[in-house]
Amino acid sequence: MTQSQLPWDIPSSWSPALEAARAGASLFLLGAVDSGKSTLAAVLASAAAEAGRVAAVVDADLGQSSLGPPTCVGMARVPRPVASLDELQAEAIDFVGCSSPVGHLLAAASGVHALARSARDLGAETLIVDTTGLIAAGVGRALKSAKIRLLDPDFLVALQADDEVEHLLSPFAHRHRPRLLRLRPSRRVKPRTRDQRAARRQHKFAAYFASGRPVEVPWDAVPIENSAWTSGEPAPGHLRAYAEERLACEVLHAEVRADGLLLIISGRPDPAALRALGPSFGGSARAIQAETLANLLVGLLGGRGETLALAVLESVDFRSRRLRLFTPLDDIARATGLRLGSLRVARDGAELGWIEPGELA
Repeated sequence: MTQSQLPWDIPSSWSPALEAARAGASLFLLGAVDSGKSTLAAVLASAAAEAGRVAAVVDADLGQSSLGPPTCVGMARVPRPVASLDELQAEAIDFVGCSSPVGHLLAAASGVHALARSARDLGAETLIVDTTGLIAAGVGRALKSAKIRLLDPDFLVALQADDEVEHLLSPFAHRHRPRLLRLRPSRRVKPRTRDQRAARRQHKFAAYFASGRPVEVPWDAVPIENSAWTSGEPAPGHLRAYAEERLACEVLHAEVRADGLLLIISGRPDPAALRALGPSFGGSARAIQAETLANLLVGLLGGRGETLALAVLESVDFRSRRLRLFTPLDDIARATGLRLGSLRVARDGAELGWIEPGELA
């Protein structure tokens, strides 16, 4: 199927972006929610493929991703014209851990950079980066600015009905690079409701975990990347008992670190007692509620820190120091690390709750 045969309504304002894609440029897409960025990404990548370019798309829309499961940045090459990015299979994913980049800006920006580099390593000539609809001043500007600086694209492509993206373009108005392109949205853009977005995430999660299986792994075999948990020395039993007495709640796990004490607890400790406990261990005392770990979405990492697969952390056996996971990864021995997310999900993809940034220490 050629590009001209695909079911698109392509406004005339898209012509400069199409020419840039055919010429082998890197294009960074900006636009609000439901502005049609994913459609534009498919159009540009298809034009590049039809022109004989090796084209790749990096999909950074964590909540409504087309390449890979939600909570991840995804990447795929586009060898032929496609009607939608959903036709493609992600060749790599990078687990950010949440369906919104708010509170996870560093992980979101570094994930896009990592997969853009992977695309280049695979020979991509035309690179299209599809971003989230987070364009509000402040957090949106910080995230987009960081990604643009990391990626150094040839073009910023603003898809806007009025001037809603202009505040993101203004810092680049007098620069030679990147060049600015302003496009009008397609008339075929179909907005999604909040419920439709949630249903799409559940469907994507359910499809991803459909081939999953339960496995157990010692937590020492998969050190945790973004939490203090597993980074210290196990506390002796009498110290754990002392902490239980002071906090008046069950301490399931305790470890001593250079900056104090980390606890995993069942129950609600008195905040004043927790603060007072820290100096006894040469620093502060921090606690993770054990229930927040149940059904937590996590990323399984390979030897270079790449995301091999996602998993649901269904439970933790603190006595044997083992994690019970549900994952489609075929060989759990390949996993050499683990990254905690901020979303709790069931095997069928239903979202069970959110974890605030920093709650997992």
